[in-house]
Amino acid sequence: EIDILVRQRSEARWDGDYNRADELRDVIDQICVTISLNQLQYSAIDLENDLEYKIVTTDLPRSQGGGSTWELQPINNPLFNNAKSEDNVLQLAHAALGMVVSTSERGVDVNEEDLDRLVSRIEARLQTLQQRKAMGTFFPGTAAAGELHGRKAADAAFWLSLAGVNARDNFIYDELAQVASEELLRFGSNKSCRAKDVLHIVERFAMAGVTGSSVHQLYNVAADCLEVKMMNNTSDSVDDSDDDSIDYNNIIKSLRGDVTFGLHSDRSLLGLWRFSTRQRKQRVFFENAAKHFDGRYGKDATRLHSINDDKSDKYEWSKLFKDPTRPLVVDVGSGMGVSLLGLATAASGATHEEEIQIDWNECNFIGVDLSRLGIRFARGVSKRWELDNLKFVVDPAEECIERLSSYPGPIKLAMIQFPTPYRYTEEREDVEASVAQGYNAQLPEDSESGCFMVTEKLLRLIQEVLSRKEDGKLLVQSNCEDVAVRMKNIAETRAGFKSVEFTNSVTALDAVTQRAQRWVANGGDRAIGKSFSSLPLLPMVGRTETEVACSLDGKPVHRCLFVPRD
Repeated sequence: EIDILVRQRSEARWDGDYNRADELRDVIDQICVTISLNQLQYSAIDLENDLEYKIVTTDLPRSQGGGSTWELQPINNPLFNNAKSEDNVLQLAHAALGMVVSTSERGVDVNEEDLDRLVSRIEARLQTLQQRKAMGTFFPGTAAAGELHGRKAADAAFWLSLAGVNARDNFIYDELAQVASEELLRFGSNKSCRAKDVLHIVERFAMAGVTGSSVHQLYNVAADCLEVKMMNNTSDSVDDSDDDSIDYNNIIKSLRGDVTFGLHSDRSLLGLWRFSTRQRKQRVFFENAAKHFDGRYGKDATRLHSINDDKSDKYEWSKLFKDPTRPLVVDVGSGMGVSLLGLATAASGATHEEEIQIDWNECNFIGVDLSRLGIRFARGVSKRWELDNLKFVVDPAEECIERLSSYPGPIKLAMIQFPTPYRYTEEREDVEASVAQGYNAQLPEDSESGCFMVTEKLLRLIQEVLSRKEDGKLLVQSNCEDVAVRMKNIAETRAGFKSVEFTNSVTALDAVTQRAQRWVANGGDRAIGKSFSSLPLLPMVGRTETEVACSLDGKPVHRCLFVPRD
């Protein structure tokens, strides 16, 4: 009876008959559901009276499938005595991210005990939602997760991963994936749900680095939904207006695979790249998260750890790695760590060029970056993946390289991949004009200001460390031609490196970006010749989000490999 009433009300709303919808709402509001105790067997809780519930409906926007769902809200049920509490999974996830952002902006580490308390509340809330779902045994129409409709579970998973949450036994991430699966089963095949809406949900979980059976179940459900939309092939269900490059057939095949779709899939890395490069939108998002936490809990709600608290033992190699004599791979400016996360799980050898032949399974890996948020994300994924040979540290690049001299084993490879470029302007007036208009305002002012990460001092330090270790090499990559040429010139003329020459070298190059066109027009040296590789030098799983974005957009990546001079 309840299902019929809710369905009739949904149809009335869809047809615009709001008077009829209100009448049905009044009827539903008068319903009181009583569950006899002999129907339930909760031995852990002493229930003295029958359980009474009222019906609460939730109207969904058309972007989330439209229609309405209903759930039982307890009147006297101790199982759900926090149903009206302020705890909400999405809000708590936003607050957890806000806690990390708030402390990071003050140059300090978040206190993990304080963060754990928020995480525990999320776990408790998800357990409550599980109990509600169990009530669906008696009332199949009950909403399993009323507060996580649509893509909210996917958003919560991504926000928690950005906060570096390493949930106990992955319960939170598994449960969120299960909720997302149920949501897709509920509305994913509806015409109002577009193919890209389905794709956004699975991409968020992949971007969060979620693995395991629950997320694979989600991927299979998503593949089913996409197949339905491909068969229907209507303009409403398949809307590629924002991205003509989406190949849904390949995505479906990837989702069906056991290990194909995940963090290192093209679509996932592209999503991370878009998130990290949309500076203004990202800044507003993080500011709102921080305000949410500070406004709800106060800036003093978490104890502060100084950025230098762990300096003394940050590079105690025997504590960092089980076997510190293994070859080491270093990513300088590792960002969100996706390249090292991929390499740490890569099979041996799988590269296009023979110049880098490393048994990745036998290596230790360390990434360094000043972005505390990027490092938290990387650490969180690494812990959930149980990669004990991979570590990330927050430190200036030069300080990290200086500490590498004490590493017991060989250093096989140092990498500088896509450092944030400096502003490209010919005259001082151009700098001031571009900043005034908001262009490149987030970039280092110029190549000589000291704000650009790749300095002569840094390259000299890397050369000294590699010279003391056997067969060490330096890989440099950039999507800006002038930046790549500048780094190559400094490495060769002032830092004691020589370039490795490639068989598959760059022989011709189109200037496809405005920056490259200006560089060429001003007579800049081209990234052409035997010192520039035309093929990727790392395994596919070692690609960064920027490299994938360039590949999908048809833009060149400029790659050089160096060895210390004899």
